[in-house]
Amino acid sequence: MRKKIDHDIFEDIEYSHDSFASHKEIARRIKNKKPYTITIIIETLDPKLWNKKEYVKKTKREIAPLYIGLLYESFSEEYGERKGNNRYAKWLKKYRNIWKKSGRYKTIDDYIINHELERRYRRAIMKRHKNIARLKAPRVITERERYYRLPEPFSRVDWRNPYDNIFIWHDKNKKLALRGGSGSSGQRETNSKFILGFALINQKQPVPSHLFIYTSENKLKFVKSFRSLRVPIYDIGSNYFLSSGEQEKILRGVKLIEWKDFFKVEKIDYRNYSTLSSY
Repeated sequence: MRKKIDHDIFEDIEYSHDSFASHKEIARRIKNKKPYTITIIIETLDPKLWNKKEYVKKTKREIAPLYIGLLYESFSEEYGERKGNNRYAKWLKKYRNIWKKSGRYKTIDDYIINHELERRYRRAIMKRHKNIARLKAPRVITERERYYRLPEPFSRVDWRNPYDNIFIWHDKNKKLALRGGSGSSGQRETNSKFILGFALINQKQPVPSHLFIYTSENKLKFVKSFRSLRVPIYDIGSNYFLSSGEQEKILRGVKLIEWKDFFKVEKIDYRNYSTLSSY
């Protein structure tokens, strides 16, 4: 276990475009390519920082006026979801070529609003609402995206993930990487395949692992480096099924990481897979 970070673990890396059908293929193809992992535990951003530009990128985006929303709401109330979808599909087919030739409307939806929805619902909406100017006024919302201050190509992350698993290996004069997490089915599948594949490699040659915390103040905090594989306990096997016996055999001897809690990391534990019967 090392307590000092090797800064080159983040350097000269690009995303891999290779596909891997199974954990066994990962082990076979990567075993001699100096694989290692980086795990970043992601804390929730401190609520007091959500309005500060140093921590969050703010982008203004125009959205449809309230009036447009009321038109679609009236349409939905009249037809319901299923019939509404069918009728709208017919309008898309009917008006697509006409809309393209007209050149007057930015989108085909704008054309349908003008030629179908307004004709049907405009009068009723005007009767219910006195301030028409406010109803049709353009609206702008501010979107906020938290900064993820990691070296490229890892400077963006799916914020649904409470952790970011990066699987890295050498290939000739460069390093390649893929990422796993819990935010989507694809991320969970990649996460499971690579943990199991790297665990197979780890049985014969240690796979180094590096652990960080991305703090509630957007700081990357180094925790520890390990000589052999250590990965989060969470989501192993998710979207990539192996029998419990086979999975346990592969992960035997691997230390797994768990922590409390997901908003602000209080404690990190390292446990053997074989002791985690509740998982």
